[in-house]
Amino acid sequence: MAMTQAGFVLLSMPKTGSTALQGHFGRHAQVVVRNPPGMKHMTASTFEQMFTPWFERLGFPRTSYETTCLVRHPVDRARSWWRYRSRPELAGKRNYTGAMSFDEFAARLVDGRVALGTAHNFVSDATGSVIVDRVYRHESLTQASAWMAGRLGIAAPELAGVNTSPEREGTLSAGVRSRLEQHLAADLVIYESAR
Repeated sequence: MAMTQAGFVLLSMPKTGSTALQGHFGRHAQVVVRNPPGMKHMTASTFEQMFTPWFERLGFPRTSYETTCLVRHPVDRARSWWRYRSRPELAGKRNYTGAMSFDEFAARLVDGRVALGTAHNFVSDATGSVIVDRVYRHESLTQASAWMAGRLGIAAPELAGVNTSPEREGTLSAGVRSRLEQHLAADLVIYESAR
């Protein structure tokens, strides 16, 4: 969601509240990509390759705006994916997790049997360097939205939950949690360094 006229672009990392932000700020944006999901959730590297030259031609050099996104604790993000994929309409499909414990889902993620994008890949370039200018933690959604509202000169929103996942109890055994955190160590670094 590009608001280069206000000096920022929001990159929509999956499972971090970007749909709620689009719902509030979309009417102020120059460009909002909603579909397909692969475009809505384009990585920072894809944005830099595809959109930066375009905005440059429109009079918005890369130095005139910041990129920003939200990042979630990697265990919480995995739990959110597990809950999201347990929706009844996915029953019988390959990604359905309704009959699977979070412990099993996390073990499959570590073993490579479940594929999810990573926060590190989302915010980094091919060399592994973080290229997103401003990264907020998911639990700081209110502060992130207040910063965006300030840039736009509008009142900060009261964000209602949208695109929320079914409520499920998702506990992890200590061993699986340790393996998951090791597997997502680069994501944990991104999360810990976020605002």
